[in-house]
Amino acid sequence: MMQIINKLKPILTIGDKESDNDDVKRQHGFLIYMGLLMSMGGAVWGTLCILNDIYLAAVVPYTYILITFFNFLFLYKTKNFVFSQRVQILISLLLPFFFQFLLGGFVASGGNVLWSVIAVFGSFTLRAKGASLVWFILFSLLMIFSGLIDDYAKVFDIGLSEGYIVFFFVLNFIAVIAIIFSLYYYFVSSEEDARNELNYSLEQLKKAQEQIVASEKMASLGSLVSGVAHEINTPLGVGLTGVSQITHEIKKIESNYKSEALTEEALLGSVSVIKQLAETIRDRLDNAASLVKSFKSISIDQHYEDKREFMLKKYIADLITSLQSPIKSKKVKVINNLDENLLLESYPGIYSQIISNLILNSILHGFEENTENQIEIESKRIDGKLILNYRDNGKGITDEIESKIFDP
Repeated sequence: MMQIINKLKPILTIGDKESDNDDVKRQHGFLIYMGLLMSMGGAVWGTLCILNDIYLAAVVPYTYILITFFNFLFLYKTKNFVFSQRVQILISLLLPFFFQFLLGGFVASGGNVLWSVIAVFGSFTLRAKGASLVWFILFSLLMIFSGLIDDYAKVFDIGLSEGYIVFFFVLNFIAVIAIIFSLYYYFVSSEEDARNELNYSLEQLKKAQEQIVASEKMASLGSLVSGVAHEINTPLGVGLTGVSQITHEIKKIESNYKSEALTEEALLGSVSVIKQLAETIRDRLDNAASLVKSFKSISIDQHYEDKREFMLKKYIADLITSLQSPIKSKKVKVINNLDENLLLESYPGIYSQIISNLILNSILHGFEENTENQIEIESKRIDGKLILNYRDNGKGITDEIESKIFDP
């Protein structure tokens, strides 16, 4: 059946516009498919009537086919689906009734008015419960009305044999049930295709999200590496300079000693210089070691999500240290007001990722040059929950962007 539906696709899409979403396109296809199926049934009934010389009644099914053709042509030209929808449902409801009447009533026609039930299925394309209920009520009233005037229809009864009447009953029931099943199959298949497409889109979105998260982690780590490299260069440069100066002072002492020109005052002076240089080198190397230690702790946490205990304030302080390069570039003052006694058993890498992203975004997007830029991070505990407050005094965002900050 899907092969037939696929072959009919060029016809089922005649009412589609580029701006229509998939749900609207399915409504179009459902209505057109219903019209085509009932037109096929009408062609069979019209032919049977002509073969049995029932020419007046034969006008009705052929009229249905003709109206359907012009209705769908109108839909193709104007894309006015609402008008075509109502016309198609209306003729699907009324014409079976007239056809039954001209065949001599319910019995003589084999219950032909049952075809009107297909109009109720067509009302599903309205995508409104109230509207479908109205069409169902109209169908019920039509069935009652057809029963009330059934005696008046008997004047058109040409007295077909009981075999013909039974044949008509069987034909009507099988045809109506087959059309309803076909419409249901089309509806279910369309919905299933839509679900499959949605699931595929969600999978692609999830993959894209994972890639974005991975790229953000790498970008954040890259920023850490760049910042640490920049910060380490300074103390190492001072250390190398100090070592060169110490080497120079030692050579000067050796030279004076060999030439027997080394005085106590000169020796004490050189020792004093060497001592100061050594202290400076030690301080700078301590800074570098502290920075490397902070970087090591943060970078490992961003790659390995092991749960462990850590002091949040110290951990965030290490993170801030590792971000000194971008922080200094905008002259940002980061105030760490976290609770000193706050011991967490959690995943530190998550905190690192969030806080580092917030800080870098503030620096990149929020702060201007030559302004007093400030970031404040604080914590509080309420009812057993940890609340972290992060704020900066940056320039903010426009109202247009603010309404879209949670868009994917």
